[in-house]
Amino acid sequence: MFRLTNVMENLVLDTIEEILSTQKNICGCQRCKLDMAAIALNKLPTSYVVTAEGEVLLRVNSLKQQLKVDIIRTVTEAMALVSKNPHHARENT
Repeated sequence: MFRLTNVMENLVLDTIEEILSTQKNICGCQRCKLDMAAIALNKLPTSYVVTAEGEVLLRVNSLKQQLKVDIIRTVTEAMALVSKNPHHARENT
């Protein structure tokens, strides 16, 4: 079965998880993680693929050093922004 996948979304979500595993002072609730991903994904180029094979090929290519640096930088900026203004605090009040 064919499916449309934004490989950049997977890479961003993986990067968020990697960084959160080392940074215990950043909220890792589902809402904050999704806010971080949304902010980062709006600043990064999309990379859509249709087949699982295409997804694997694009994922391998996307691990090029500069793209990985761009993803880490963008995710880190998104984490800082969300940490300053978490939406979960507003939902609980």
